[in-house]
Amino acid sequence: MDRALGLLLLAVYIVAIVGLAALVTFVVIKLFPTERTPRKPREPEASERPSSGGADRGATGGGRLYRRAKRGAA
Repeated sequence: MDRALGLLLLAVYIVAIVGLAALVTFVVIKLFPTERTPRKPREPEASERPSSGGADRGATGGGRLYRRAKRGAA
């Protein structure tokens, strides 16, 4: 009888842990939903576009090592 009760309590414990994990997952999904449609990347401005090539690359800004930071990006 003790073994049966122990197995029953073990099964209840496992179901409770899985249920708690499902509940936490459900709450997180409801609080922080994902976007339905992904955002389209913005078009680069004229000053950010790479130059068409040639020797004057540094003069037009096309040869930058790093891209400028986007405003509002965190």
